Amino acid sequence: MKKNKYIFPPLTVLCLLLSACLPKPIDIEIEGHRPTLVVSSQIIPGQTMIVALTRSFSALSNSTQGDTVASNFLDNVLVSDALVTVSYLGETDTLYMLTSGIYISTNTLQYSYGTYSLYAKDPATGMEITAESSLLPKVPFDTVYPVITRNPGDTTVRVEFEFSDLPEKNWYAINYYVKRSGTGFDINRIFSVGSNKVLTELELLSDLTFDDNVYSNETQLSGIGPTDTIAVAIANISEGYYQFLTAYKRAGGLFNQITGEPVNYPSNVIKGHGYFNTHYPDIKVFDLHNY
Repeated sequence: MKKNKYIFPPLTVLCLLLSACLPKPIDIEIEGHRPTLVVSSQIIPGQTMIVALTRSFSALSNSTQGDTVASNFLDNVLVSDALVTVSYLGETDTLYMLTSGIYISTNTLQYSYGTYSLYAKDPATGMEITAESSLLPKVPFDTVYPVITRNPGDTTVRVEFEFSDLPEKNWYAINYYVKRSGTGFDINRIFSVGSNKVLTELELLSDLTFDDNVYSNETQLSGIGPTDTIAVAIANISEGYYQFLTAYKRAGGLFNQITGEPVNYPSNVIKGHGYFNTHYPDIKVFDLHNY
């Protein structure tokens, strides 16, 4: 009697072979996120330093609600009642908390040179960080002014500027700020999140790309109205901070940083993240009513 033969379809055979080759599953334990302190800083002309102090967070944390950052998330991230000091030339200033996560000193930068050392301790976690930064020479604008073109139903604003390159290798950052429909730009609040808005046009320059010792350019600003007040700031920054800002600019805004692809930022902070910088900007303010 002839036996019946069963022929497996080719796809079935392939699946059987693959299943036979698959290794047994291995349980992997992933260590939970351990927060670290994150630092940013800013000098406001008039010898004032602001230090922002936050805690890092996991990309899996419940950080957003729709397109906004959850309020309870900010409570966990912003560091309150921390000890924050800045030491320079044998002196130490203790910064006071302006609001959660923001520390300020009006005594810092009595000297416009030398090395500045940051120390911060989070009382809630016991985490400590240190960082050092050298205050580089201030670079002023040679000329800077807005140019407004008013057309029916449309107004465009561009900023033209020129400055002289300092000796040696240098890196520069140019920022633009706007206060909506009003005069009296408050320099002491220029970097706050109130009525002053930081525009997205951040220019990073290396003098390795300059043709001569004087650099000139113009920047078209978006979202500016003819009744706004704008401020333009230029600063001589370190190469390390230039690299940090380059990575930061590539990552986009805060929401993109929370939800987007992780970016490894350069840092000068020991046992922490972010960047402690002491660049001293030259800031010019323009009331567009006058142009």
